[in-house]
Amino acid sequence: MLHNLKLIFVHGINNQTTNYSRDLYLKILKVCKMLLEAKGMSAADIDEALSSVVQHEVFWASLTTDLTNRYLQLAYQHPNFFWNRLTRGVDPLGLQIMHYIKDKGDKDTGNMNILKEVDREVRRIMTFADIGEDPSPKQGQNVIIIAHSLGAVIGFDYVMGFRENVRLDPAVNVKSFITMGSPVPLFTSAMGYPDSDLVLPANVERWVNISSPRDVIARPAQPFFHNIHIDEHMVSTRFFPLAAHTAYFKDNQTAAIIAAEVIRALGHQK
Repeated sequence: MLHNLKLIFVHGINNQTTNYSRDLYLKILKVCKMLLEAKGMSAADIDEALSSVVQHEVFWASLTTDLTNRYLQLAYQHPNFFWNRLTRGVDPLGLQIMHYIKDKGDKDTGNMNILKEVDREVRRIMTFADIGEDPSPKQGQNVIIIAHSLGAVIGFDYVMGFRENVRLDPAVNVKSFITMGSPVPLFTSAMGYPDSDLVLPANVERWVNISSPRDVIARPAQPFFHNIHIDEHMVSTRFFPLAAHTAYFKDNQTAAIIAAEVIRALGHQK
């Protein structure tokens, strides 16, 4: 049984703040408790098992805040007409996506700017000695990555090791790579690979993709990756498309799907 499991939430565009994923994390723990109770575990054993499940967050939008704010300062220094009100809400979202695409790295040197901060943050999480218990070597390197929207693209690129100097440490064991509201197929297709022959790296056990039928950003992943078995889950979040895209963090179905992955990772699944 694992005694340290890190849930790493990778956030995408828009202005998420610290603990943006806290409600979802608590829902996940609540469902986990119910599942373990159904298995007949004692309250003490359940508390011990779930005390090792630790929440961490990696943000993208916060890394681009200064660049985005400077753009807005220059673009909207004139009177704020009605059209400005519309575009001022759209521009930051487009900018954050373009920041990521642009920051793929220099083709000669591989040097990157903002993505280094993502890599630094993930490595910081992986080297925390005081989070949870590590009764045996590398127990603290077991993770579930839960990535939303552009964060799913960032997580996908990261775990697949697409950049030599910014990639997941092979010593880290990804028990589940979970994408929510993911546009990954749009990005891989735009790079020229609508039909991918990729396989999961040896240290990534499984890929779970969660989408809502009314989410205009989310795409099914399985049709695009012939050599990877992807567990596809459809959930009903919200009615309006953009609301449906962000509502995974409040959704009970989403929490239940992730909770099942946590139970499996901890070693309590039949």
